[in-house]
Amino acid sequence: MNRTLLPLSLVVAATFAVPATANAGCHLIDCVENVYIAPKEIETRSCEDLWILRNSIWNDAGYCFKTERAVKAFGTHNCRYPDQSAVPLNDYQRANAKTILAVETAHNCIAN
Repeated sequence: MNRTLLPLSLVVAATFAVPATANAGCHLIDCVENVYIAPKEIETRSCEDLWILRNSIWNDAGYCFKTERAVKAFGTHNCRYPDQSAVPLNDYQRANAKTILAVETAHNCIAN
């Protein structure tokens, strides 16, 4: 299979050009599963956008969300792994989720 990767800036822009809902379509993992995100590429995004982006990685990999917010946003149709540590993320996906969480934390999006 011959795949062409879009520049991350275009993918992130496309991801956030849709309404702020998890069912909107393009999730980061579907678009760039083998590119690392740099914090500076997402630092201007809203807390909602960052939350959707981070949780899209977990959703696409089959995580079973437990919070009402995430279940409402992502549903349960893709649920295969109730334990987050069992979700089979590759190194890029795991690093990107961690990077997004760090940016969310820096912006005080994550409640302590």
